[in-house]
Amino acid sequence: MKKYTLSLIVCLAVVATAFGQSKNVRKAESALEKGDLAEAKSMIDPAITDEKTKDEGKTWFIYGQVYQAIGEDSTNSVQVDSPYQTALDAYRKAKDLEKEGAVYYTFADQQIQDIWAKNVNAGAEMYQAQDFENAIQAFDVAKMAVPEDTTAYIYAGISAQQAGNLDVAAENYEYLVDELDYKSEDFYNSLIYIYLVEKKDNEKAVEYLRKAQEAYPENSDFLKREINVLINDENYDEAEQKLTKAIEAEDDNSILYYNRAYLYEQMDRDEEAITNYKKAIELDPSYFDANFNLAAFYFNKAAEVLQEANDMDLKEYQKRGKEIEGNAKAYFEQALPYLEKSKELKPDDEKVLTTLQTVYTRLGMEDKAEQLQSEMSGQ
Repeated sequence: MKKYTLSLIVCLAVVATAFGQSKNVRKAESALEKGDLAEAKSMIDPAITDEKTKDEGKTWFIYGQVYQAIGEDSTNSVQVDSPYQTALDAYRKAKDLEKEGAVYYTFADQQIQDIWAKNVNAGAEMYQAQDFENAIQAFDVAKMAVPEDTTAYIYAGISAQQAGNLDVAAENYEYLVDELDYKSEDFYNSLIYIYLVEKKDNEKAVEYLRKAQEAYPENSDFLKREINVLINDENYDEAEQKLTKAIEAEDDNSILYYNRAYLYEQMDRDEEAITNYKKAIELDPSYFDANFNLAAFYFNKAAEVLQEANDMDLKEYQKRGKEIEGNAKAYFEQALPYLEKSKELKPDDEKVLTTLQTVYTRLGMEDKAEQLQSEMSGQ
């Protein structure tokens, strides 16, 4: 009899323990309804590890509700780390334990959507109030809730950029275009701007310029900008390949010819530089940069020749000086029409005016040099 009595006591103890934990879940639910978050937390925390209640969808659902309420509590009466993440993990656990369509599966899914919607709306209100840092935090919670949705990433990135937090802005934009395959020229442009202008990271800028070209092959601006970066980085061979490809696709684009002329000039391929500058001007006679750069090219060649003459000793100068100065004069004569066109296009440009006056003087065109001096003095 004693043996059976002992067994009965053990069984009753097990039932009492299970009942006690189930009772804790109910007590947590009741405390939550009363707004007593500390009591709700103290009741629900042990329930998720107890063998008798840890595999019940309701346990995890109530656990999620408690931590969601802690996250939403503006008084911060209960301090915990990452309450929203804890709540979302709990809701997902409840869904894993329940069959699709079951009560707590549905309730848990609704709460996940609730967290997403509340935080997207709160973030939008904070953004409108220019409270960008808190807006970012709200959008970050929304991202935890529905990581496959683009909305929170878009506005978190924009908020971060407005706040000057470029790392966070880039992180959100990169996730959009790389992980969520979100197509947007605006966000490619934002990434390129952040890396190229703000962070001075040309390698990353080129990476996203190329990704943008893949996404928008019809937009030639991304290719042109990549070419400029390559030229500035002195990656001349690759820049030439890109430019040639671009010109084949768009052979009436004066800017592409101008860029290739500039590239060839850096590569000391003078004749090809001249040919491309002239082609750019042929396509667009009012292209100031092409006119002035070609003029500057000839002017600099003249200056190099004159420097050679200046470096000669008297004997060598008497022998070759006139010839050298004649060569310099020829370069000045070639520069002249492009300088005059540059002045026509930008009549107040100081660099154009001073260079043109030097050429007039070197070519013995004293009347024009004096007239130009008068114009400059009257400015």
